[in-house]
Amino acid sequence: MDLLLASDYAQLVGRTPSERLDYIVDIASLHTRDELSRRFELARVHVRQVERWLGFHGRRLRLPHESIDVVMCGLEFRKRRIRGSRVASKRRRTAVKAFPKKAD
Repeated sequence: MDLLLASDYAQLVGRTPSERLDYIVDIASLHTRDELSRRFELARVHVRQVERWLGFHGRRLRLPHESIDVVMCGLEFRKRRIRGSRVASKRRRTAVKAFPKKAD
């Protein structure tokens, strides 16, 4: 977990450690098997454990030929942030219309 939270991809997902922890499944799915085994020096057994854990969450490791950009566009954390920002912007517009300025 600590290796994933400190990875380069984790910095793309969240700014704070708590935000990264919320999206640990997304961060793990950005890595390939080769990255886990070589960069983090994980044994095959540990890589398989990560794959099973991701499978439990309905996810998988990124394939070597998949672009990191394409994979990031489909992640849940991106969808939640986009939806959240849309809802917040609608609220702001509604609030402005609900309180019109009075003419003096």
